[in-house]
Order: sequence, then structure tokens, then C-alpha cells
Amino acid sequence: MLKKVWIGILLIFILSLADTATGQDVPSGKWWYNKNVVESLNLTQKEIRKLDQLYAKSHRKLIKLKNAVEREQFELDELLGEKTVDDAKVRKQFKRLESARTDLADERLGFVIGVRGIIGAERFQQLKTSYKKWR
Repeated sequence: MLKKVWIGILLIFILSLADTATGQDVPSGKWWYNKNVVESLNLTQKEIRKLDQLYAKSHRKLIKLKNAVEREQFELDELLGEKTVDDAKVRKQFKRLESARTDLADERLGFVIGVRGIIGAERFQQLKTSYKKWR
């Protein structure tokens, strides 16, 4: 019974995080290759190169960090799947999972901050406003 309660709590928590993570106001992917965006924001070739470099650097880190989250989630699932649940071990593993998720979110935020640094505050706000309309 305790196992089912833990799994239920974790699922609710994970689902609530998904809403938070997708609540960003900027598009994902290489949006700077969209002709309309390039024209709307007056992006220069130099800025596009910088965005490409930032994307490549960040995406490499994101791949590793996503893998770390999956690994920690697997370990937590394994602990919760045991016949008897060791509360201390589960809590310790849960903290490791949350730390991995925090690292992932921090890298995503770092990318967004980097984009803002490349295109500037005014065009960043324009990008956010346009993205809300696209969704």
C-alpha cells in the first residue's frame, strides 16, 4: 500500500513539473532559421552564428542532463519497486533526482539568458510576444 501511495505522489509531482517546464515564453529548437522570425527580429548573420554556437553548446549539455534525470528516475523506481521500501534510501534517491532535474532546468534557463544576451532585451521581449501568438 505504501508503495502505491509513493508512486501516486511522485506521479502528481512529476506532472506538475511538466507544466512548469513547458511554461517558458520562448520557442524551443532553432527558431532563428524561420524566415519570418529572422525578418521580424532583424537578426544578423553574426547573431545567427552566435545562436547556433549557443544552441550546440547548450544542447550537448542538455543531452547529458536529461540522461542523468532518466538514470536517477530509474533508480528511484527500482527502490519503490522493492518488496519493502526503505524510507531513508527513497528520500535520498528522490533528492538526487530533484538535483538532476534542477541542473537540467538551470541549463535550459542558461540558454534562454544566452539568447537574451545575443538579441538584446527589446527583441527578446518581441520574441516572447510573438511566440505567445504562435502557440
